[in-house]
Amino acid sequence: MSNSLHEAAGLELSLTWELDLDYLTTARFAQLVAERGLEHVSRISWATERMTLEGLFDHSLTTLRDSSERAAVLDLTGEVGGECLAHLSLERGRAYLRVAASSVDTLATARKWFEERYPAFQGEERQRIRVSFWTDDDHHRARPTTRTIDVPAWNEIASNYPGGVASSLSGLLERRFADDESGGLILWHGPPGTGKTYALRALGWAWRKWCSCHYVTDPEVFFGKPKYMLNVLLDDDDEKGWRLLILEDTGELLTADAKQRTGQGLSRLLNVTDGLLGQGLRLLLLVTTNEPSRSLHPAVSRSGRCVSQLEFTPFPADEADEWLARHDKDGDGTSRTLASLFAYLNGQEEPSSARVRQPIGFRVA
Repeated sequence: MSNSLHEAAGLELSLTWELDLDYLTTARFAQLVAERGLEHVSRISWATERMTLEGLFDHSLTTLRDSSERAAVLDLTGEVGGECLAHLSLERGRAYLRVAASSVDTLATARKWFEERYPAFQGEERQRIRVSFWTDDDHHRARPTTRTIDVPAWNEIASNYPGGVASSLSGLLERRFADDESGGLILWHGPPGTGKTYALRALGWAWRKWCSCHYVTDPEVFFGKPKYMLNVLLDDDDEKGWRLLILEDTGELLTADAKQRTGQGLSRLLNVTDGLLGQGLRLLLLVTTNEPSRSLHPAVSRSGRCVSQLEFTPFPADEADEWLARHDKDGDGTSRTLASLFAYLNGQEEPSSARVRQPIGFRVA
């Protein structure tokens, strides 16, 4: 076989492998909408525990079933009072619905038809929230994996933070951003073991009624790929309006030498919070880092940049002893992180970095 034939065969094979069967139902839906000239289209998603197409097959034109998704193209003409097509995708605890119809009233009726068959998840009694975990896929449009996680209420964990930290956290958790407010950056910094992750979960619970949680699993890729970043930022498949975008342990994006270490990640982060890119987005970007405040880039920590900036500190010695006394344990006059307190309480040998060491040397007045 000649080189040109080899190249042609390789190109044909690569095109074959790049075909994504997951998108065939979406393509079929778009084709039918265009052919029938349906003028009104809507899109919505919601959390649901029902992940089966059972009961829909009498109306289905095309279906898809694989290990992670169930999808169907449906003709609901006659069921909802007018000509109507729908595309339903069920994936990881969430329903994604697209509806096209000849009238707006038919769209609303179709949405209600689906919501009756796929009830919205009611999980508040269990003190759990839904979190969408985003990751980049080199071949497909980024889509989240949704999980339900257990979270604490703030009043259950408030005593695990030093007084100053607890007071600041309480004010943030009680805050409600109005629809006409601008979003911005929430910056949490402090040494490991000071309780940033548990506070993050409590924040998700406190804001559950008006703000959804989205977690970027690969922040260094997120800011390195503009298309991936835009897919996440401009995603509007959410019924709550406000979104909290979480980037945990992202210190390398925020340091003074961030540009040398991570390229344009820092400037893109700042554009998301208060630049042109972030305008009109009801988006709060929460970044946690173990970097000390003196290491952060001045552009991040400057006045007015953050809607909230909070340092998570270890317990001073007197508060650490009080915490231990509440747990029937004698203190030793040592300043400790929350992780160190629990290790000491449980009689576990703690790593040397867990305890806060006092500086040794001369003090200069």
